[in-house]
Amino acid sequence: LLTRMAHVRRGRKRIRAHANPFSDADVAVPLQPSDINWIEKYQSHEERKGDDVPVQLAQSDVDKKKRTKPNICDIGCGFGGLILSLSAVLPDSLIVGLEIRPQAVAIVEERIQKARAEGKARNICVVKCNVMKHFSQYFHKGQLDKIFFTFPDPHFKKGNFRRRIINQSFLAYYAYALKLGGICYTVTDVEDLFKWQTSHLDAHPLFERIPDEEIKEDPCFIAMTTKTDEAKKVERLHGSKFSACYRRVKAPSQAPQAKIAKTNEP
Repeated sequence: LLTRMAHVRRGRKRIRAHANPFSDADVAVPLQPSDINWIEKYQSHEERKGDDVPVQLAQSDVDKKKRTKPNICDIGCGFGGLILSLSAVLPDSLIVGLEIRPQAVAIVEERIQKARAEGKARNICVVKCNVMKHFSQYFHKGQLDKIFFTFPDPHFKKGNFRRRIINQSFLAYYAYALKLGGICYTVTDVEDLFKWQTSHLDAHPLFERIPDEEIKEDPCFIAMTTKTDEAKKVERLHGSKFSACYRRVKAPSQAPQAKIAKTNEP
């Protein structure tokens, strides 16, 4: 188990490694997914011309707003290493990173702008969001093709287990946002957290584990386990990484109720 520092240094900035998801934060929250103007967040992406535009945008502003929405989500994107990598892996997708810490969001925005100046990262953005409070207000049913949980806060104390980003209650929200056949990717360097996450996902009727042999060559899986800032740190310190991926499946059909035979009373 790697020793986790209370703070992370980023240049001259000092940033807390984690945040309390149950504390109030000064952030604007949409009332519903349709209130979000994703075009503004992918402005550079929208301005691209020609055949290299990853998604087809309709002519009217109304249709543009309806059709321009992310289909890939990195929950707790940290400093943006994964979404920057996925930008090249999934050039035809729109990718969003959700992050609760404002300082981390600012750093990701800087990295995105720098990449865009080089003609890259046109299909990614970052949003400050408290996922445990407002995730359902950002995504329509079945909107996402893939969702990522990379090295989340393990919340070691038993009294803080309710803060873990994957738990029985929140899996329903993630299943709602994932389309049928969509994939939930997870990786951590904490074995106890890995067992917690897989036990909850295994028990949920809307998720089915994908065999390791089937997923190991997936470019997104490779990016998640090798390209993020945290994954690189784990490798430098010769730590272990525990990963599991799940497919969104249909709800099992309810067993038919047994018919009660009618009898004639004497």
